[in-house]
Amino acid sequence: MSGSINTASKRLDGAKLSTNAAIVAAIGLLLSALGLTMDPQRFSYAWLWAYLFFWSAALGGLFFVALQHLTGSIWSVVIRRVAESFAAQMWVVALFAVPILAFAWFGDSFHLFPWLDVHHVEGDEVLAGKQPYLNVVFLSLRIVVFMGVWVLASHFFVTRSLAQDAKGAGRNEGTKKMRSWAPAFMLFFGLSVTFTGFDLMMSLDPHWFSTIFGVYTFAGVFVTGLAVIILGVVFLRSRGVLDADVVRPDHLHSLGGLLFAFSCFWAYIAFSQYMLIWYGHLPEETSWYTDRFVGGWGTVSGALAIVRWVIPFFLLLSRKAKTSPRRLALVSVIAIFGQLLDLYWVIMPQLHTNGPVLSWPELGPLLAMGGILVWLLTRFFARHPAMAVGDPLLTQSVEYRL
Repeated sequence: MSGSINTASKRLDGAKLSTNAAIVAAIGLLLSALGLTMDPQRFSYAWLWAYLFFWSAALGGLFFVALQHLTGSIWSVVIRRVAESFAAQMWVVALFAVPILAFAWFGDSFHLFPWLDVHHVEGDEVLAGKQPYLNVVFLSLRIVVFMGVWVLASHFFVTRSLAQDAKGAGRNEGTKKMRSWAPAFMLFFGLSVTFTGFDLMMSLDPHWFSTIFGVYTFAGVFVTGLAVIILGVVFLRSRGVLDADVVRPDHLHSLGGLLFAFSCFWAYIAFSQYMLIWYGHLPEETSWYTDRFVGGWGTVSGALAIVRWVIPFFLLLSRKAKTSPRRLALVSVIAIFGQLLDLYWVIMPQLHTNGPVLSWPELGPLLAMGGILVWLLTRFFARHPAMAVGDPLLTQSVEYRL
């Protein structure tokens, strides 16, 4: 068994992948620059869409790491480093948020948030009543504080995990510190994710409100985090960086079970939100769904339920499916597409009222951010072990059986 664990110190040889990611990022940045000059408002919506997706991936990874420390999980130790790799990129996700602050402060040029338009607010009692919360200074403060804590938390968890690698297995000082701070972070995580959903998505239609929208946002974040973690594990396993004798079908099954469960959780929350608004039948609430059931958006609404729940449910229903790397990778790709579709469905009807519009202006920010993050991830695994080799519970995690 110790021989298997020693293979955990392997590094990723990702030179080709890193080069390709840099090329994709350069193309994305070029398209983003063109989009900004040609149609600033459309660019601001496209940037917000891409930002919220990669924010979901990084924050989902950070949540997974904190959750494992909070629960004292043993099974996840062998794959936790993959989640840490995504959490470690929170600092660059914070940089991606800087343009959103610019969209808010220079609202006359981008028209992203309608509540920033003085003429839009004048004579509107609802928006006037929300001004103490919906104002550019308070919005900026929330974004900066949330991002600052997320970056500090990711640095805390990742650096201590890496430090244990240098000290060697059996040293548990870092593990104790991470476990002691995990509960406090979880409390902050719940509040910050909720208010981020309010600020960057729900406020695009400032008259609309849903008290369950924060939970809806969380469901999307964690499903995305699980999907990218699974893809990372399957990729590293296929490259031999993670040994198949160490990351066993039992570990894959646990990851698949979580993805299956939280895909169902997303469906439950999405249906609950819709059902309560439909039953209440209040115009200020139903209008948000009405906008998403007319024109081409009706097709997107139907596709969303299929992609986000129906397909993952049936593809992961059996035990065998949850232990198959190919099946897990396929469902993870579908889950990632589902999050992109979900965010597009939430954000874009405010700009394109007649139906979805997707072209190079929307793809530019996705390619730019995605290329940068993949480049950073390849560098992370080229420099660090793909497994937490210094974690005192590593041996027990390798021996984990269902």
